[in-house]
Amino acid sequence: MGKPVAQALTRTIVFVYGFFTIVLYGLISLSKGTYFKRPTEKEKLELQLARDRIWNLSKDYEGLSHHILTLQSGFKFHFVSNDIPNTPETIGSNKPLVIFIHGFPDSWAIWRHIIKNPALQKEVSVVAIDLPGYGGTESLDRYSATNVLEKLTELIVTLRTQYGVDTDSESNTKKTVIVAHDWGCVLSMRLAAEAPSLAHRFILSNGPSMKLVESNIRRILFSSKKMLSNAWRAPLQSRVPLLQALRTISPLLRQIGLSGYIFAMQLPIPLVHYFLTAGNQALLKSVHIRSFGSAEFSAHDVAESMASTMGPSVAESKTVTANGDSYPTTLQDERAFAHVIHMANYYRHRAAFSRWNKSIETVASLHGLASGTARASSGAGLFDEGPPGALKACTTIFWGKNDIALDQRICLDGMGDYLVQGSQVVLLPRTGHWTPVETESRAALIKAVEWTVQGEKGSIGSALETSYPGVQVSFSR
Repeated sequence: MGKPVAQALTRTIVFVYGFFTIVLYGLISLSKGTYFKRPTEKEKLELQLARDRIWNLSKDYEGLSHHILTLQSGFKFHFVSNDIPNTPETIGSNKPLVIFIHGFPDSWAIWRHIIKNPALQKEVSVVAIDLPGYGGTESLDRYSATNVLEKLTELIVTLRTQYGVDTDSESNTKKTVIVAHDWGCVLSMRLAAEAPSLAHRFILSNGPSMKLVESNIRRILFSSKKMLSNAWRAPLQSRVPLLQALRTISPLLRQIGLSGYIFAMQLPIPLVHYFLTAGNQALLKSVHIRSFGSAEFSAHDVAESMASTMGPSVAESKTVTANGDSYPTTLQDERAFAHVIHMANYYRHRAAFSRWNKSIETVASLHGLASGTARASSGAGLFDEGPPGALKACTTIFWGKNDIALDQRICLDGMGDYLVQGSQVVLLPRTGHWTPVETESRAALIKAVEWTVQGEKGSIGSALETSYPGVQVSFSR
């Protein structure tokens, strides 16, 4: 089969499965009666109030103030923080810097249950950002790995300076911790592998290392092919190898079943926009309902969850911070869910897979961080770099075992080979995909941050047991 034919076949399969997914999700919404359900006046008011609470730049949210940071490249990031960046008080404090990075289809506000914790705010400098194209942060023309990771790296390097981690006289006087979920986790996996000096520890939840996923898929396909070859050579005794092949390939088949939404994201833009917003945002609303697990999902929660996804409205886009900073002008040009295409473009432009071509400025910044630190950011030696994509910074991976988007076997099997000394894999048996939202898992994430900034004394399993009984540390190095 020639390459053009194979490409055409692949595009056809992606289109058919993606279109099938859109139809299936629509039918599910119709069966539940949510597709044509209009919001009541009370629900509209709740949403309006929630957007004002979360996105009004002139108002604090639970001890967190809004900030617009313009990088040297001119790109504008929005974030919230309990401390004022680039002030003598913040730079001179001994509080570690903890940066929270969200995933799809959220914003900084998915962390609201964690970062409003008074004890955590007292102990660390909290920074919860909006990724490019999300919430209050400027959008990109293209969401390639280079474009996204360059901006994210520049932001983190700048934040380290503005929160006193790095100064002119010395580096790493305070810890930097990156906490990430979903797409934030995917991007942070790449940072931990390709820019490990950015943080002293990464705490990552329910997002894959794409290099490990690719390795597991190749292994599964190779093993299944070998079993099928054995069955073909001995058809009379083929039952056992056929069953073995089916069991071997079942994680991959399950992941393909769970990943229908990713195929839908590859469709023409009008279909993608319809997929994400049709039926009065039925899909996004169902995602937020699922994110709360078994907990009660109140009208207040509905409003705040949707406000997190929708970003600032026209009213909030006119507000300013205490310093007089305003949202990027691109937000004022894009209303009524136009920004969901920016969210989809992380999938469409292969931000998880494509090569990161580091700029000279990025290389110099990372080299400065690495040469200025007294600790080794990686447990791998010069000639022991591990497999491609191996994480070279200390990493704690949290995994909700009831994840409805990712198969644990595809994403975690062999993870130990990708981790350095001082890393762990923590399984949460009663949690699904949205660890920052579910009650037990968000308590566990707070404990993990506290354990990290307090010197990592004792085992992380013992530190987490009080907040999440039955937590399982499946790997520790």
